[in-house]
Amino acid sequence: MTGKRAMLGFNAAGSNQISDMRECALLLPELAALIAPLRTLVAVHGRQRRPIRIQLQRLDQGTEVVVEGLADDGLAVAMALQDFAADHGLARLVVDRGDGLETLWEPEPATVHFAAIAVIPPPHAFLQATAAGEAALIASVSEAVGDAATLADLFAGIGTFALSLSAGRRVYAAEGARDAMMALKTASDRAQAGVVTEHRDLFRRPLTPPELDRFGAVILDPPRAGAEEQVKHMALSRVPAVAYVSCNPASFARDAKTLVADGYRLDWVQPVGQFRWSTHVELAARFVRD
Repeated sequence: MTGKRAMLGFNAAGSNQISDMRECALLLPELAALIAPLRTLVAVHGRQRRPIRIQLQRLDQGTEVVVEGLADDGLAVAMALQDFAADHGLARLVVDRGDGLETLWEPEPATVHFAAIAVIPPPHAFLQATAAGEAALIASVSEAVGDAATLADLFAGIGTFALSLSAGRRVYAAEGARDAMMALKTASDRAQAGVVTEHRDLFRRPLTPPELDRFGAVILDPPRAGAEEQVKHMALSRVPAVAYVSCNPASFARDAKTLVADGYRLDWVQPVGQFRWSTHVELAARFVRD
């Protein structure tokens, strides 16, 4: 909020300044349709010169909206938010007015599917930017791990790869975010997918070479910082194949150098461009021990 004006948009490159947005050709139509109503919502319930963070994601049942930083005006604002959710057919509305996330609207459990397995994602769960990009990454990872009967999915999130590739395999999944790991575990248990899950901080407690050697292939999908500590242990293991998914070519290059220096060969790299008209690119790569 600036004076009586509500600015709604994205952070400018390398800045905390908001670039006001009236339309975005890259958004799904269902998300783009919420820009104007959200601007009105912010204008009415925002606090002067206080940033409000809004996240939109498309789930199976419709759009999830997560709003942080609205004024806490008690029952009146809560009712206004619920009316907003009902009027726009939201799948889920989550707010944080300073004391943690609170789900105000969820007519039925909100889900996303990997293969045929439904996951109830926690608010702020990481999802791929586009359905086509997600499918391309899953296909690349599937090719990279081949027919390995045992897989480890490290930095597993809510199960994009672990659940998609679980059929006919034994899969272990490790994730440091407890809410994401619980969502994955619950989905696997409900679907009897058999994924063994562990809440584990792979930056502070990476899998050791003896632990890694139990698997026929390992999937790495770290955040932008990469997987430096885990890769050091990976380089000393005897795992035949590694599928590495990266959203940062710089940290990927660093980790690839470590793997190659200790006997892995970079078999191939597949770029995946989910962010049109930007310099951001994701990639999937396969490393093998000859």
